[in-house]
Amino acid sequence: MSSTNDAVFYRRNKQIQDAIDGQNLKQALQLIEKRIKKGECTPFLKAWKAYVLYRHADEAHRNRGIAETLELCRAEPPTTDLETLDILHETLEKLRDHEGTLRALWERAAKASPKDLDIQMRWFEYAFEGDDWKSAQKAAMSLQSNFPKTRKYYFWATFLCYLISVDAGASEAERKLFGTLAYRMISKAAESVPQDPKELLSPPRAIQSAEELLLLVKIFESQDRHAEIVKILDSDGLGLNSRVVQNDWSFVGVKLSSLEKAQMWTEGLDYAKSLLAIPSNEDGMKALQERDDWAVWHLLLTSTQKINSPETTAATQDFIRNFVASVPKSRNSQLAQLDLMHWKYQSSPSNAKELIASCKQYFDLNKHKLYCFGDLRTYASSLDQASVADFVKYALEGPNEGSDGVTKINALKLEYCFCLSANEENVTQAQVENFIVRCLQVYREVQRPEKTSAPTTIESQPSDDLCILAAMSLMRFSEPCTSEVDQQIIPDTVLIRAAAILERLLDDSPHNYQALLLVVRIYLRLGAGSLALSSFSKLSVKQLQFETVAHNLFTRLATIHPHSAPPVEGAEYKDFNPQSAFVQALNFYRSADLTSTRHRTRGLDYGSYVNIEGTIELQKRLKQSICRRMWALDVRRIQRLAGGDPMSRYDDMARDESPLIDQRAFDAFMNCEAPGKPSFEERIRVGPLPSNAWIRSMRVTDYTFGTLKTLVTQKPVNSEPELPSLDEILGVNAETELTLSEIESARTNRNLLALALFLTGSKNVTAEQADASLAEVEAWLDSKVQDLEEGDGKLSPVISKTALFLKPEAPTGPTWKYFHNQFLVLDSLKALSLLTTVATRKGSKNAKLSRERVDKLTEKTRQVFQDIRSSGRTLKSHISASGGLGALVDLVLAGTGSGPEGSKLSSELNKTLDMSQLEVFCGELMESWEEGLKGLLAVTL
Repeated sequence: MSSTNDAVFYRRNKQIQDAIDGQNLKQALQLIEKRIKKGECTPFLKAWKAYVLYRHADEAHRNRGIAETLELCRAEPPTTDLETLDILHETLEKLRDHEGTLRALWERAAKASPKDLDIQMRWFEYAFEGDDWKSAQKAAMSLQSNFPKTRKYYFWATFLCYLISVDAGASEAERKLFGTLAYRMISKAAESVPQDPKELLSPPRAIQSAEELLLLVKIFESQDRHAEIVKILDSDGLGLNSRVVQNDWSFVGVKLSSLEKAQMWTEGLDYAKSLLAIPSNEDGMKALQERDDWAVWHLLLTSTQKINSPETTAATQDFIRNFVASVPKSRNSQLAQLDLMHWKYQSSPSNAKELIASCKQYFDLNKHKLYCFGDLRTYASSLDQASVADFVKYALEGPNEGSDGVTKINALKLEYCFCLSANEENVTQAQVENFIVRCLQVYREVQRPEKTSAPTTIESQPSDDLCILAAMSLMRFSEPCTSEVDQQIIPDTVLIRAAAILERLLDDSPHNYQALLLVVRIYLRLGAGSLALSSFSKLSVKQLQFETVAHNLFTRLATIHPHSAPPVEGAEYKDFNPQSAFVQALNFYRSADLTSTRHRTRGLDYGSYVNIEGTIELQKRLKQSICRRMWALDVRRIQRLAGGDPMSRYDDMARDESPLIDQRAFDAFMNCEAPGKPSFEERIRVGPLPSNAWIRSMRVTDYTFGTLKTLVTQKPVNSEPELPSLDEILGVNAETELTLSEIESARTNRNLLALALFLTGSKNVTAEQADASLAEVEAWLDSKVQDLEEGDGKLSPVISKTALFLKPEAPTGPTWKYFHNQFLVLDSLKALSLLTTVATRKGSKNAKLSRERVDKLTEKTRQVFQDIRSSGRTLKSHISASGGLGALVDLVLAGTGSGPEGSKLSSELNKTLDMSQLEVFCGELMESWEEGLKGLLAVTL
């Protein structure tokens, strides 16, 4: 009989669910009400009815559904039926400003049924997965109170107390309260551990695993109890030799860190020396390799410097000297010796000779390793100019041991750093060209593995650095820097020569990460978007690299190359279609969030508390990522310019105004600049680095289009937004984040938003404000007409300022600035076209603009649009003109200057570059320009 009833209920429920799935909400409501009228008036059906009402499109039904849902949530006694609770939860999740009701729903149910594990767990899981640490902490305390035999609940409660204590969103009083509670709970767990290692059984709440001990460390660190951590790691029950730790090296690192944070310098020095003591047998020497860690040496050096007594310093110096003699291959001990000498020099410059000798000694011992230059750069930079010059000369004149040329590479990097970069104001073009010649000569002379037909997984060879160094030098010293802050102006002709050198390198080492990343930047600056896309695809960017690395391609790509290039055989869609590349990047953020939530929930069962905290922090960083916000805004701009999927799924992301977190990394670029100088990467950016002001300006543009499209489709504008001022959008230092074209675009689009809001009848835009905005838009259109004006055989000002010229009278091709400027104008023209469509619509009851002025706007909009097309066709004709390919080849080989060093460089490039490959490179560059211009001409209003 029971199974028959279950089958009947299942069939009836399925009818309702099928109606909901089919969007037939009226039928679903009728089926529910029919059952209620027949006496089946259960909380479950009432909750379901409220949910269906809420799903209705009309406001009356929605409000009724919300009211009935809230009434059921407050009902006495509270419902404890899981299916009812789940439906109420689903409805509340979709409502704004009802988070408190959602928390109370499960808390009341748990209190009403304290021994129902399913309800208790559901309360905890929903709170934990929703980042509601306070509610999750209550649920965990309830679990450990009602189910005391399950030990993990105690640690869950402890962990949640800790999360609240470090939560920036909690009040100071809450952080202090829960921090103290976490400290007491975990201390009790530590005290419960048997001190006798022979005692096998531990109390249930005693720490029993390394993960639980790491939780203790995190809690103690958050309370600044570093000395107590040291004490615990020295104890029998939880010390380094205990059953829980078993000499895990990660806990040695914890002790090293805690000794330093507790400022226990004498104990730290003794402990570091004990770890680095030279053993007397072979097995001990193998164990020493693990202990020869820089963290140990760092504590040794820091403790010595903090104690700062002649006896201690001398003893440490002797200790390091003996270690170097006993373990001559130890890089860390040699660095420690150099570091100590550097500290002594900083304390007393009279030790300069000793520091120079130490630098030379370190170079001699490590010159065959690529890390040698990076290790020496900081220490050598402290010396005076004469001493540095002497050291560089020593490195350059020393014997070049080894067939891979690493010694010479290190010496050339030192020369670049201390003779060129550090002295950039006095560097001559002859010096730079001579340096590049020597780099290329060594590259040709160095032995490389023979090429085979089989694919190789080797990413690079040491000698690759020589070509990168040559390309960097060519760009870095092509023009004098005006200041330390201003971005260097690198001629486009120099970028082409540098790209040719890097492509020669990539022919030998196709997987060289630094070269690929650098060539992507160069192609973007040259306006060769399709080449940048295809080069970037070879980096095989995956997962978190969309957050840290992808910005090197995506920044301003939407205004350089928004259109798809022709399909490439064997390539993925994202490798030639930028919209697809952006969507793939945004899909990473979505999948990463879902995966992280699963992992952190599963991690609780395994007790991996520190890993869970890391996952939570990662989720937070990804949700508030500046890259995520930028990609969402730019993929919508790409859609406006190139068409395709409307990208409405990114609406919320584009409108998000929460604080931003910036995780963009730039350390994948080679940097041999002198300390204190801007990194090389900063000098080859595609415009200023976008940040908050860029996001704000793009959000206003996006909102402008949203408002205009709503007006075009004659839908009601839901809100009454304030019109932001230009200062609110751009801030006070807009030039540090936005290009001049972007600032102009932000100003224009803000004026268009003012006009759009005026047409909606908004009270926040007066007729006077609308008239002023209209006048500014008219002036902007007039300026664009002048910028694009051609005639009498003269080029337009836009082409003259932003195109690439090999000969003064004829442009060779576009640059990124040309595309960037034109696509931003086209974006605003599209908004203007929508605005004039709305403004000329008959029968509107809203405020109106002067018909005469609107007609002029329409005419000027079309004129500017046609002028942009004409400009694009002009450039396209110059690219396809005869002699273009040969001129590019000559440029790479001979450059634009003359002189003996220039001819030496030309001769060396002739020997280094493959002529057939060079012609292919120049041909592909020209094709990429044509593809970009074809995309520009494909834009419609």
